[in-house]
Amino acid sequence: MTTNTPAAEVGVLLARAGLPAGEPQIAMLAAGYDLQNTGIAMLYAVPEARYADPALRFRADARIVDWSE
Repeated sequence: MTTNTPAAEVGVLLARAGLPAGEPQIAMLAAGYDLQNTGIAMLYAVPEARYADPALRFRADARIVDWSE
């Protein structure tokens, strides 16, 4: 089993996405990779939020219902 460094992982991800990046850009992205990866894992660790809609949606067909009567 091999252990990939953050720089290697970032390089692979950028290559798969077809995004060109030099060593300075890869190093900058790799510096925050572990923190970002941990944050993403934490989002998926909340079972109650698994199927929640993460954004408010504009609905053009929405109607105002007078509930005060």
